[in-house]
Amino acid sequence: MKQKIVLLLFFIPYLLFSQEYIYKEFGLNEGLPSLQVYNIYQDKNGIVWFATDRGVANYNGYEIRSFGVKDGLLSNVILSFHPQANGRVYCSTFDNTLFYFDADFKGFKPYKYNSILNSTLRHNQTIQNVYLDKEENLYISSIFKLGRLVINNKGAVVENIKRKAFPSFTNGEIAYAVYEKYDKTLFYYVTDNLSKQSPQFVSILNRDGKIEIIELPDSEYLVYRNENDISVRNKSGKLITKIENSFRPLVIKPIDSSHFFIGYLFGGGSIVDIKGNVIASFLKNQSITNFLIDREGGYWFTTLYSGVFYIKEPKIRVYTQNNSDIPIYSLTKNNNNELFVGYDNGRILKIDRNNNSSVYYNSNNMTRSFMEHDPKTGYSLLFYQNQFIKNKKQPKQESHPAYVLKFSEPIEKGILVSQLGGISQIDLNGSEPERLIELPFRVQDACYWKNDIYIGSPQGVYVYTSKGKLKALKNQNKLFGNRIDDIDYNEKRNELYFASLGQGLIIYDKTTEKVRAITKKDGLYSDIVNEVHIENESEIWVCTNSGLNKITFSTDGKFKLTGLKSSNGLLNDGISDVEIINDRVWIASKKGLAYAPKELFEGPKNSTDYLLRLKQVFVNEKETAIGYLNGLSYDENRIEFNVEAVSLKNEGRLEYSYKLEGLDKKWYSTKNRKITFSSLPHGDYVFKIAAKDPNVIQNASFLEIPIHIKAPFWKEIWFIILSVVILLCIVYFFFKLRVLSYNKDITRELLRILVRKIKRKENYFVFKESGKDIRIKTDTILYVKSSGNYIELVTENKTYVVRCKIGDFIDETPDSLEYLRIHRSYIVRIDKVDTKSKTEVIIRGEKLPVSASYNDAIDNLVF
Repeated sequence: MKQKIVLLLFFIPYLLFSQEYIYKEFGLNEGLPSLQVYNIYQDKNGIVWFATDRGVANYNGYEIRSFGVKDGLLSNVILSFHPQANGRVYCSTFDNTLFYFDADFKGFKPYKYNSILNSTLRHNQTIQNVYLDKEENLYISSIFKLGRLVINNKGAVVENIKRKAFPSFTNGEIAYAVYEKYDKTLFYYVTDNLSKQSPQFVSILNRDGKIEIIELPDSEYLVYRNENDISVRNKSGKLITKIENSFRPLVIKPIDSSHFFIGYLFGGGSIVDIKGNVIASFLKNQSITNFLIDREGGYWFTTLYSGVFYIKEPKIRVYTQNNSDIPIYSLTKNNNNELFVGYDNGRILKIDRNNNSSVYYNSNNMTRSFMEHDPKTGYSLLFYQNQFIKNKKQPKQESHPAYVLKFSEPIEKGILVSQLGGISQIDLNGSEPERLIELPFRVQDACYWKNDIYIGSPQGVYVYTSKGKLKALKNQNKLFGNRIDDIDYNEKRNELYFASLGQGLIIYDKTTEKVRAITKKDGLYSDIVNEVHIENESEIWVCTNSGLNKITFSTDGKFKLTGLKSSNGLLNDGISDVEIINDRVWIASKKGLAYAPKELFEGPKNSTDYLLRLKQVFVNEKETAIGYLNGLSYDENRIEFNVEAVSLKNEGRLEYSYKLEGLDKKWYSTKNRKITFSSLPHGDYVFKIAAKDPNVIQNASFLEIPIHIKAPFWKEIWFIILSVVILLCIVYFFFKLRVLSYNKDITRELLRILVRKIKRKENYFVFKESGKDIRIKTDTILYVKSSGNYIELVTENKTYVVRCKIGDFIDETPDSLEYLRIHRSYIVRIDKVDTKSKTEVIIRGEKLPVSASYNDAIDNLVF
């Protein structure tokens, strides 16, 4: 009876499976001012702008910022953006007014002749098209309006059709959609009179006069959108294709010379070619008002009721089963390149070469099922409902109840079966399962190497030798003491690969007997590895808890790491298995099945530009121009840089590497976009900064900003010379008048003190405390006290705890001659000692002990 159930399940018909994109949704919770979004635009700095019925918003990869009437908008209902060749972006409102912002955003400014728009356009003649020529004459077209409205740069209307009635198509009147090309900008409008018109046109028949025209780049095709249909025409007006749909089209957007996007009301969106073939579909049932492909290749969709949707990597798709996200345990393929997916709920899914899906087996006890296929024999082994099933074309059930954890890769001897407390072996040619080894622990995986069996367990790696002995390998190498969940053998490289929990991928070279690990330090996404898949001699795939890595070995023994994770657009970071079929990578995770082209794993380009820019500079907390940094006074020594790089794919994960040449000896990294330098001494500096993806090795482009802080006037050469001259004059006249002739010692001491004050140079001691760089003047230090590997740095105002041995302190301080060691635990600053004796010194009323071995030093202390 049970066998009949299995056979019936094998012939379960194909179910409804779909392939979806991975969307990120931006709504009210993410900072959008409204879910009703009409338009989208990306500026030259990479920032994405949204037009909504509650104002304007933008997104820089970190946060969404909203703007309303209080920020300079003329209305909160913004319908569209109209970017111009000079970088200016006009915004049209529901009230038929215009305002604009520039490429380097400094706020919103109203169009100065909005009063003309208000008096010329009726309330239903919504602005549709805006063009600003080089003389700043403004061209405007609107729905329900014939001809162009042209306002020159002095506010005079130089062209306008005053006829109020729109053509009546029921009375046989004809209207034409006219387009003109200005500075790569397509400007279009509707007219009923071509007598004075020379541009190209096409007749339109829609009753309300709503028309949209786009030009496909580098081609002869234009696309026209009416209220009910879409047509593709060449530039002579000849109809190429007419696209009709039961849903009303809302927007068309060009993609390339032969493809464009259509957004529908309640019908989602589609990418179609010039023949009307649908290439890809998106967001079924949504009302898509606009579409954008950003500079990093991401797709953006604005909707009428659901905010904004974003696809980070359109080449990655999710294979869904009735929107199920059941965890997947295993993947395997057969000789026909059909994929079998084993789910944790016991279901086995089959995906054929045409991407069609069917349920291959369906468990009724909700326990894990998985398969392994042997390409040499053509047989597959299925673990299903705690039983083994061997099949080639038709299933052959063999009732051998067992609790199985994993199948090994097939070899000539068969398949090793990892179980609780032992290992069995199954010959796919027909012999019964054979219990090979009884073990006192759980077996995660097993793998043959010659006649030895390597065993992965929670306690580490064991080897069961051909002589029947079990040996733990952790005594041979401590790496083998980690939990191992998968073992695979690369025959051509003669290497064993171990998926470890804690030490990444462990590689055991059987030729040299060397053991090494590829870990997170080498670029692996995580040191917790779930599965290893060998594609060929030089390429292996590593499934980790933080994404999927591909390792490519070269002939010189080196390797290259590439990969994908959720931050690159994957469905989930916890990858359980991987399979490659015809350059398509199938990726199993705890949230379901996804696939991507293998080309995505070729590695990023080194020339990635994240549009790093300096947004603001503050000197002593006051915003200043960057040119002002070349001539700062000595007391203008607190400088703050506000920088920003934009990568919508990284979503705030970019790191900034920076260095202040002239002060820093090493590079620092931070995710903070505010970088501050306090109490900079006078001198010349160069601030260098670059934006980097922490997961990618790349050549970064640096911003370099020179800084010059002038010396204080008492350190300027003119002041020093003047002071010396004045001093010499004073000395001369004093001696001339014999005022100080009665006490030459006092005169000499006075001169020494004056000269010392003039030549005195301020020194600083720099150290880290609580992750911060701190710099203090050395002449404020009273004494230093040892505390193991730390010292207490006692100053006039505060005590600091610094990780430093007391013996290293004098070597690191810039004025070591000013200090004296009086005890193995104490160093004092000479000029701070108030009282001294053979047993103690007193500084600011605090007694410090003197050890006998330092008495000579105390005797020589002169103060």
